[in-house]
Amino acid sequence: MSSQALIDKILATAKDEAEQITNEFMRRAAENEKLMLDRAADECRAIEAASNQQCEQIKRIAELTSGLESRKARLHCRRGLIDEAFGKAYKKVLSLQGSERASFLKSLIVKYAPAKEFAVRTSPADADVVTALLPDLQAALGDGAAITVQADEAVKAGVYMSSEYSDVDCTIDAIFDELRDRYEAKADAIMSGDGV
Repeated sequence: MSSQALIDKILATAKDEAEQITNEFMRRAAENEKLMLDRAADECRAIEAASNQQCEQIKRIAELTSGLESRKARLHCRRGLIDEAFGKAYKKVLSLQGSERASFLKSLIVKYAPAKEFAVRTSPADADVVTALLPDLQAALGDGAAITVQADEAVKAGVYMSSEYSDVDCTIDAIFDELRDRYEAKADAIMSGDGV
């Protein structure tokens, strides 16, 4: 074989091998490209799913917070109405005069007297009223009723009664605290539409 034929054969073989190497390289590059694109798409879907999940969680938190804020606002309004109602009633009791005030004090003492013998502490302004009521009180409480009256600056209105065995707090503050505890839940239910 001539040297030219040998060179041509080597060149043809080299060209075939180069073509095969190039084709293999291109095939592998295409596989790697597809693999990389698939991985990128998977990562993209995972990021999108995580983002959607976070958005849903943020949305749920916002809805819960909004609902909580709404309930807090309604509760605040209800509390304001209850405070206003009790405040007006409190002022009205404090402003009772004359026979209305005497009747109020008499009913407290007769209804809640702790014993036949007891001391009544009341505001300085009411001490004279209760003293004037003593004959009516003793008649209402029956034989053996012995009542002493003391003026007390700490009492705004109402009475605080003490006997040997027990004390009864019928001051306006104690009465309104008890009434508020008793009727607040009922008033709240009525205002929210849950009660009649």
